[in-house]
Amino acid sequence: MKRAVLFLATILIVLLAGLLLTSFQASKKDKPQSSDITVPLPASLDKLFPPQAEQPVFLFKMLGMATPFTGIIVDLFENDLENAKDNFEKFKANYTELSKLVPEWEKYFPIEPVDKLGRTLISGDPAQVMPAYEQVGKVCSNCHNMNMPRVQYKYHWGDFQAITIEDPLTRQVVSFQQFMQFLDVSYTGISVNMNQGQIDNARKQLQGFRARFEAMEETCMNCHDTERLYYVDETVEAMIDELEEALNASPVDPKKVGMISQGIGMENCFKCHLVHVPAAVAQMISVK
Repeated sequence: MKRAVLFLATILIVLLAGLLLTSFQASKKDKPQSSDITVPLPASLDKLFPPQAEQPVFLFKMLGMATPFTGIIVDLFENDLENAKDNFEKFKANYTELSKLVPEWEKYFPIEPVDKLGRTLISGDPAQVMPAYEQVGKVCSNCHNMNMPRVQYKYHWGDFQAITIEDPLTRQVVSFQQFMQFLDVSYTGISVNMNQGQIDNARKQLQGFRARFEAMEETCMNCHDTERLYYVDETVEAMIDELEEALNASPVDPKKVGMISQGIGMENCFKCHLVHVPAAVAQMISVK
C-alpha cells in the first residue's frame, strides 16, 4: 500500500511540475499569510485518507484533475483545439468536485479563473490562453504552497512522535528523539575519549554505538516497508567495522580513527538528518 501511494504521489508531482514552474513567479508575488498555516487541517480530510478511507481518495481526485489540466497544454502544442477543450471540460468537472470534498477549503477553488480559461479556449489564440492558464496554475500553486506539505506530513509520512525504541544498553523504552540523543552520546564518546587518551573507554563507546545503530536501523520499518539501501546499509556497517579495527590496532592511530569516525558522521548521520529532520520538525509544528 505504501509503495502504491508513493508511486501515485510521484506521478502527481510529475504531472504538476509544469504547472508549478509556470506559476512560480506569480505565486511569489502573492504569498499566503503565514498565520493561515497555523490553522489546523480540516477534520473532513480524515475521511479521504487511510485509515478512515481504504485509499487516499483526495490524492486520487487530484490525479484525476491534474491529468486533463496538463492535457490542455499538450493538445494546444499539438494544435488540437477540440481535444484541448475536451480536457478543459474534464478538468473543470474534477475541479468543481474537489472544491466540495473539503468544505473548509472551498475558498481555495475560485471558479472565475477557470471560466476565464474556458472562454479563452474558445478563441483558440495561444496568446490569450496561456495567461489564463497561468492564472489557474497560480490558484493551484497557492493552495499547494499552503497545504500540500502539511497534508503529506499527516497522511503520507509516519508519525515521528509516535516512534519508541528499546535502548539496547539501558533496556528502557524511550522516544525516538531521546534515543537519537543516546546514539549521539555513544558516537561522540568515541572522539571524546580518544582526545583524552582513554582508548578502552573509546572502544566501549564504539560497542555502545554499534548496538544502538543496529537498533535504530530497525526503526526504519516504522515508516518504510522495503529494505533501506542508504544511511543504515552495509556501506555504513563496513565503516563501523573499519573503525573497530582502527581502535583495536596497536598502536592506535588517532588520526585514522578520527577520519573514519568523521566519515560515519557525514555519510550516515548528516545525510539522514538532511532528509528527515526538516520533515520531522515541520510535521511537529504544522500538523494539528
